[in-house]
Amino acid sequence: MAFIEAFIRFLRQQALSEHTLAAYLRDLQQLKHWLDQQPFSQDLTQVSTEQLQAWLNDPTANASPSTVNRRIASIKKFFHWLCDQDPTYHNPAESLRPLKITTTPSEPLTHADIDALLQAPNTQQRLGLRDKSMLELLYATGMRVSELVALRLEQLDLAQGVLRVIHPNPHSIQERLIPIGEDAKYWLERYLLHARPLILRQRQSDAVFISTQGKAMTRQGFWLIIKKYAQQAQLTQDLSPHSLRHAFASHLLNNGADVAMVQLLLGHKNPSTTQIYSHITRERLRQLHALHHPRA
Repeated sequence: MAFIEAFIRFLRQQALSEHTLAAYLRDLQQLKHWLDQQPFSQDLTQVSTEQLQAWLNDPTANASPSTVNRRIASIKKFFHWLCDQDPTYHNPAESLRPLKITTTPSEPLTHADIDALLQAPNTQQRLGLRDKSMLELLYATGMRVSELVALRLEQLDLAQGVLRVIHPNPHSIQERLIPIGEDAKYWLERYLLHARPLILRQRQSDAVFISTQGKAMTRQGFWLIIKKYAQQAQLTQDLSPHSLRHAFASHLLNNGADVAMVQLLLGHKNPSTTQIYSHITRERLRQLHALHHPRA
C-alpha cells in the first residue's frame, strides 16, 4: 500500500481532479486485493504481465470494456511511475493494449425532453433556482459535470456573456471560453443575486454552485439533482449529467454547426472523440441535399 499511497501523492501534485484520483486509487486497490486472493499471492511490485492480463480478463469482475480500458490506463501509469523511481525495474504493463471499442452514442434528449427537464425545478425556492441555473448552464455550454461543479466566480464574465472553463485532464483542452447564452445567463444572474447568498448564509465560498452545507456542489450531489428532476419531468431515459452534454453537441450539429466548432466547445483535444457525432452531420448533409439539389 505504501507504493500506491506514494503514487497517489504524485498524481495529486499534477492537479488531477478528485474523481480521477479516486479512480486510480480504486483500480490499484482492486488489483492488490485480487493479487492477495490468488494462490501465488504476488506483491504488487513483483507482478508479471501474465498476472496483470489475468486480472483484466477475470470473468468474475464482470467489467465492461470501458472499465477494462480505464484499469489498463491506471496500471500503465502506475508502473511507468514505478520505473521512474527505480530505472532497473521491468515494467510488466508496457505491452498491455486497450480494447477496441466501437462507440455508438445513445439517442440524445429531444428538444421537448430538454424543455420538460428545464421546467421541472421550482424557481420560487432558492434550491430550485440554483438547480434551474445549473441545468440551464449545463445544456447551454456542454460543460463536463466536473467543470460545472468546479466553476468559480472568477471564471464568469456575465457582462460579455462567457465563462472560462478550466479542466485539469491532460487529454482535454485545459482552458477555453464558452458563450453562456441569454437564457442561461438570465437564470445564472437570478441565482447569484437571489438564491446563492441565502444558501451560503454568510459563509464564505468562491464556488458558483453551493450545497446546503455551504460547500461547493459535488458530482454526486448534482447527479442526484438531475435524477430527481428527470423523474419529475417523467422522462423515461436513464439520465445523467452527461446526457445534457450529449444533447448540447447533438442539437448544435442538427442545427448546422460545424464539427470543429463543437469539438472546441466540448474541449476535446483529440478530434476522434468528437467523431462519434459524425453520423449526425452525415444525416444533415443528406437532408440538405434532398431539399436543395434539383435531381435529389
